[in-house]
Amino acid sequence: MKVVITNSLKWKRRLGRIYTLLGSRSADRRVILIYHSVGGGELATGVEQFRQQMTWLAEHTDVMALDNLLAQRSGDNNGRPKVALTFDDGYRSVHDTAAPILAEYGFPATVYLNSGHIRDDGHETSDAGQGHYPDEEFMSWDEVLELQRQDWTIGSHGVLHLDLTQQTESVISKELIDSKMDIERRIGMPCDHFSYTWGHNNSLVRNTVRDTGYKTATACIHRALNTNADRFALPRLDIRQDYSIKDFASVVMGAWDFLYWTSRFRRGVYDK
Repeated sequence: MKVVITNSLKWKRRLGRIYTLLGSRSADRRVILIYHSVGGGELATGVEQFRQQMTWLAEHTDVMALDNLLAQRSGDNNGRPKVALTFDDGYRSVHDTAAPILAEYGFPATVYLNSGHIRDDGHETSDAGQGHYPDEEFMSWDEVLELQRQDWTIGSHGVLHLDLTQQTESVISKELIDSKMDIERRIGMPCDHFSYTWGHNNSLVRNTVRDTGYKTATACIHRALNTNADRFALPRLDIRQDYSIKDFASVVMGAWDFLYWTSRFRRGVYDK
């Protein structure tokens, strides 16, 4: 595993240097970042690593809520990239570790919950067999409400961690409706945002998300937002555990935007 990761980083860094020389970055750059866990299990982003990344963002970008990022217009810019932070699944480490660090910087964020794993009492343990990070605990509903009081945006990641592109229409609808209704009942306000499991989506899934009443849905497409972005397949940049601070800066600033094209060659997760 370590050899694979190292080799992967080597080619990303090499291609990034070439891409930087060949390409130009937009002055209106807007990006959404994906995290899962901070300081939790073996796949989590390290605490000091995360703090270093947030320090870098504070120095070089403007971090804002997802809704505010989407409302930004071309030209409404001070030359600094605009960034929204998102966390998938709803792990307890987001409440216990990530949230206090973000509060230090005054950064807003969005958490997408697998509502079927959030309990009233205690904390459910993650199951890697369902595609979750191993050795994690999920938040409780009380902890979700604490994040809401800190102005976090609470979104849906479905009831369970299902690849909706592999489900029947009835299962897709049930996942989308039940999670939305459960979250809205708990937080007392609309749940407008959805995140696809592993970013997987197709036209049926996107249309069902829209028809269910969500206003946006995020995928895992490695590119910046643009004026033509599909609000039901918003691109996000995955922040990997093995990224150095220089790698992180390269991702945010656009030096690794070539990953969009390499991912499209590897698999088709965005079915037009």
